[in-house]
Amino acid sequence: MKRDEIELLLREAGKLARETEFFMIGSQAAHAYSENPPAEVLLSQECDIYPKNRPETALFLDVKLGPKSPFATDKGYYADVVTPDLATLPAAWESRVKPLPLGLVTALCLDINDLLVSKLTAGRLKDMEFAAALLHLGFAEEAALIERIELLDSESDRTQVQGHLQIVMNDLRAANKARGRQ
Repeated sequence: MKRDEIELLLREAGKLARETEFFMIGSQAAHAYSENPPAEVLLSQECDIYPKNRPETALFLDVKLGPKSPFATDKGYYADVVTPDLATLPAAWESRVKPLPLGLVTALCLDINDLLVSKLTAGRLKDMEFAAALLHLGFAEEAALIERIELLDSESDRTQVQGHLQIVMNDLRAANKARGRQ
């Protein structure tokens, strides 16, 4: 999604929910860190949000702006209205969100390192590719991710995410080495 699409989506969400702040916990949070986010962000048709102060409006927002809504049919993108416990995030993530003012509404975007830890926890191919793209482009660094992984509550989550990060870093190093030969 482009930034103007996110702004329109959040403006509509703000009107419907009578809310001015939304947590943005998915890949669209990268918009808070760059005017030109990578293609992996722009190609996505969904924006993972939930209302900060009025969580009771989540179901209503899903009906009006979700994947099966008239909004989605008309615009070609939609809100994936989530709950705070959907993502596995490092401790104190709320203190590190980055505000992205979008007109009358503000997206409270995950810190880029917290976002990548969440993506690495999910471990789906698209999440690993997203993490690799952001690391390759310098949005995040391995050392910072290792520090954030240590803030996960569960030892099994920490072990799993460290393994996923190692896979991504090995692939990036191999790709860089191959490029050096060309």
